[in-house]
Amino acid sequence: MTAQAFGFTKLVVEDLERAELFYCEVFGLLPQHRVTTEAHEFALDEVILSRTADDHKLILARYRNRRCPPAGSAWTGFVVADLELALASVVRSGGAIRVPIHDNPQHHVLAAIASDPDGHLIEIIQLGRS
Repeated sequence: MTAQAFGFTKLVVEDLERAELFYCEVFGLLPQHRVTTEAHEFALDEVILSRTADDHKLILARYRNRRCPPAGSAWTGFVVADLELALASVVRSGGAIRVPIHDNPQHHVLAAIASDPDGHLIEIIQLGRS
């Protein structure tokens, strides 16, 4: 069987409102939909973010009755036009730079690793570098 699409990435966070603000401010994502469920053992509140309704979704979820998994257990990745500007926005929005900008010539990108306010890792790349 083949998947029809790779439609979303879900990240479990401690503070849903803070995480939503961070990803909207730093990467320009927009809330598309909110979901709350108590129907199973993974009761949660979540917000679905994307740039457009048809774009890949980043779903931020907060468990209602479970602990948040440790930061670093999943990474998200974003491509930006200006890596320095994106990292400045990360810091301004409460995140941190974990690995500074470095050249990745085999992929023709500049890359950096940042973290959101909960410590979740984010790889951020700028295309077109040698």
